[in-house]
Amino acid sequence: MAGMSTFFVELSETASILREATARSLVILDELGRGTSTLDGTAIAYAVTREIAQQSKSNCLFATHYHILTEEFKACTQIALQHMACLVHDEGEDHHQNITFLYKLAPGACPNSFGINVG
Repeated sequence: MAGMSTFFVELSETASILREATARSLVILDELGRGTSTLDGTAIAYAVTREIAQQSKSNCLFATHYHILTEEFKACTQIALQHMACLVHDEGEDHHQNITFLYKLAPGACPNSFGINVG
């Protein structure tokens, strides 16, 4: 796929996953659709999630920052919303936060996203 954009490659690989996945597959998707606009990325992530849940019925781990998807799929019995647990500690008057990642899968949608400054 030399000369192809990362977005094109991502969608080509996703199309291949959707064609080949079965109920015995384990599909792992991380930040699908982040290479485009928020609206387009949300639509791609929604369509792929729905296809996997309703058609291939594969086991799937799908990491996303599109929080609207949690609302869209919270009533879907084929999908279990879970997130990586963390503890957030407020530090002083400047509202600086320390985040401790617990490396534990917790039930439900994640209440927040956390950006990390690496300096």
